[in-house]
Amino acid sequence: MNFKHLPHCLSLLFAWTWLLLPTASADFSVSGILDRLEPGTTIQLLREDLDQRNRTLEGEILVEANHSFKATFTGEPGLFSLVLPSGEAVALAMDDGQKVTVTTAHANDSGFRITGSPDTDILQAYESFRKDSLARLVYPPRALLNQANDAGADAATMARLSAGEVEGYAAHKRELNDFSIEQVKTSIALYATSLRWDADHRIEELEARVDAFTQNHPNLTITSSMAERMRLFKLTAIGAIGSPISGKSIDGKPHSLEDFRGKTVLLDFWASWCVPCRVENRHYRGLLEKYTSDGFAVFAVNLDESRSAWGIASKRDGVTWPQISDSLGWKSPAAVAYNVGALPLSFLLDENGRIIARNLRGEQLAAKLEELFEK
Repeated sequence: MNFKHLPHCLSLLFAWTWLLLPTASADFSVSGILDRLEPGTTIQLLREDLDQRNRTLEGEILVEANHSFKATFTGEPGLFSLVLPSGEAVALAMDDGQKVTVTTAHANDSGFRITGSPDTDILQAYESFRKDSLARLVYPPRALLNQANDAGADAATMARLSAGEVEGYAAHKRELNDFSIEQVKTSIALYATSLRWDADHRIEELEARVDAFTQNHPNLTITSSMAERMRLFKLTAIGAIGSPISGKSIDGKPHSLEDFRGKTVLLDFWASWCVPCRVENRHYRGLLEKYTSDGFAVFAVNLDESRSAWGIASKRDGVTWPQISDSLGWKSPAAVAYNVGALPLSFLLDENGRIIARNLRGEQLAAKLEELFEK
C-alpha cells in the first residue's frame, strides 16, 4: 500500500503497528473424497487477500488412489479457496482447530458438500444471500439501463434508469450490512463481507462487530484489515477533512485535491465500464456551466486499468475537468484512501476540504448545489 496518499502520521503509525504485531498461527485440516479427482494429481489451498485482491499458495494436497485427500495446515485463520485440478474452487472460511471435509453434494451432482467448519457454513449462507439480493435489487434495473444505453436512449431516460440502478445497488449494500451484523457477526466470514460494507447504514453496529472480532482474534492480518477499513470510513465520513490525493492526467499533467481548496469540489470516482458513472459525466457538464463561476469544480479519479479505455470514455463523455489515474483499478492508492469498493462513488467537499455530502447523483446533486449557490 502506498501510504503517501493517506494522512502521513496516522498511516505510518498504522503501517508499523501492523508489521510489528505477532501473527496468530492455527492448525486446521482439509480432507475429502471426490470421484472427479484423478489419483496422483494435486489440489491447491490458496489464501485469499481481499485488500490486494489476490491469492497466495498455502499448500498442496496429493490425491490418493481412492480419490481421497487430506492435509493439515499451520497458519493464520482466514479465507481460502480449495482449487481442484479442473480449476473448480471451493470457498472456505477456516478458524483454529476446524477440520473441513469436502465431498460431492449428491450423486451425479457437480456441487460440493462441506462439513466441519461453522465459519464456512456462514460464508456459504452470506454468498447465497448476496447472490439472491443482487438478482432481486440490482440486476433488473441494471439490465434496463444497459438496454437503454445500447439503444441510444435520450438523456432523460438514461438519467431516470441510472438513478434506479444506483438506488438498487444501495439497497443491496444495506441488505448486506444487515446480514453481516445479524447473521455473520464475529465469524471469520466477516472478513469476506468487508469489501461491500456500506458506510452510511448501521455503521456503528458494524464497528461493534469488528471490535468484538478483534477481541476474539487480536493478532490476525484480517483483523488489522477490517480495523483499517473502519478507520478509513471515519476519515471519509461527513464532516471529515478529505484525505489528500494526487496523480497525473491522461496527458501527464499533475493534479492534486489540494489544488481545489477555496472551491466546492466534487471528488468523483468512475470507470469506463460503469454506466451510471458515464451518465453522470454528461450531467456534470451542465452543472459546471451553471456553477463554475460560483466556485464549483469536479475532480475525477478514473479506476480503469486500461489507459486506452479511460481516454476513449473521457472523449465520448466530453470530460474536460481535471482527472487522474494510475491504471491500478481497485488497488489505486486514491481508491484505498477513500474506501472505494464499488462504483459509482463521489464526495462533495467544501472550500476547506471538508466532506459535506456523499454519493449525490443526478437531481440530488443539482439540488444540493442549488442550495449552496442560490441562497
